[in-house]
Amino acid sequence: MEEMDTPDELVSYLTPREKNEMMATYQNTTAIACPACGDPFDYLIVCKQDPTSLSLSEVMDLCVSTSEDGNPLLYTHR
Repeated sequence: MEEMDTPDELVSYLTPREKNEMMATYQNTTAIACPACGDPFDYLIVCKQDPTSLSLSEVMDLCVSTSEDGNPLLYTHR
């Protein structure tokens, strides 16, 4: 699959998992490449508030970018 132009376009290809006032989580069920490293990522986490706290239940690699409106975007890799 080709690289996505915007985070909104990317999100349209992902499966929504959780959404609240602090963050939104989307699962990558179609093996889309991470815009930072090029490898498929597992989840995209969109941080909507500053500060936002994450509690990770397992060790994983993270790639980070920002949305057009400045929100951090975290791409998880197991």
